Amino acid sequence: MGSGKARRSGVRGSLAVPLSPSISSSAAEVCDRVLLRRGATIPFEELPERSIALDGYVQGPRMDPVGQRYSFDHHAGCIRHATLATCEMALDAVRVGLDPAGMLLCLNDLDTDSVVSTWILLRPAAAFDHGVVAAIRSLGRLDALGPAEGGPGLFPALRWALQPLLDAAMGGQDRRLDEAGYRGLLDACLERLDRWWLAGALADDERFLAPPTTPDPPLEQLHRGAGWVLARTQAGSSAFPTLYRSGIRAAVVARPLHDGTTEYSVGKASEFVASFDVPHLLTALAKAEQARNPQQDPARTWGGGSTIGGSPRNADGSSSRLAWQEVVTVVEGVVGQEGKRP
Repeated sequence: MGSGKARRSGVRGSLAVPLSPSISSSAAEVCDRVLLRRGATIPFEELPERSIALDGYVQGPRMDPVGQRYSFDHHAGCIRHATLATCEMALDAVRVGLDPAGMLLCLNDLDTDSVVSTWILLRPAAAFDHGVVAAIRSLGRLDALGPAEGGPGLFPALRWALQPLLDAAMGGQDRRLDEAGYRGLLDACLERLDRWWLAGALADDERFLAPPTTPDPPLEQLHRGAGWVLARTQAGSSAFPTLYRSGIRAAVVARPLHDGTTEYSVGKASEFVASFDVPHLLTALAKAEQARNPQQDPARTWGGGSTIGGSPRNADGSSSRLAWQEVVTVVEGVVGQEGKRP
């Protein structure tokens, strides 16, 4: 996580907060402790002993205390509405007795939830800091309930700490990064989280203020179905909040990528939206993807949970080869069958 030298880019005010030797980790140490395989998913039985799978590397929450294997996930095999986000699972595990020292942390994607989960397991002492706990509780609620909940969002200082990742995801640069560059995003965020914690972990510390966000480009609605829409965005992360605020409760959001493939997100506001069976949709879209692209790795194809999922996350950053019209055909077929249920 760097040498402990202060970073100044994107920060207002002084950042003269050194990392003590007891806190600072070398990049080699983080590399040894963190396995980052973009888009990979494995069965729990294949998880090595003394390992923790985070946020979908293994589908669903699982525990093996004897082998010290754990899956902290809230996407599959659970009632999402009643399941904590991964970052809160990790926080609470440490607070009630898990010692993650020396354990391998396994990730298949970088987002705010998985990055903060990784950090708290690398920094278990921070799990007993009131400021850290409050920030993670707020993030966990946002990640578990999604944009339909309409809460306050990230603590300002936590947004600053995660800014390298948020900036890369906003413009789609995260998809273009090679393995080293993608891991570099994680390292940058971990280092910033260390600095914030060491400075007192205040929610609105003026030394850790993210720059103002720029508005996302407008959504282009390409198809309106019975209770759902397909919309296209060129960048940004506000598509689902925007749609939910407008009264739409289910949607597919398409984002074209630089390599000609398309990243799709399939979601609904909550499990209380009876229609739009997201797991069924993801299964049908995975089948269509395999027909369109026989070379697609089934372990990295369409997947997710009961309320949110998406298209393939391949190791090279590419995603779906399905055109949006093909996605509409698949979704309408599944939704049409839902309407015929007794």
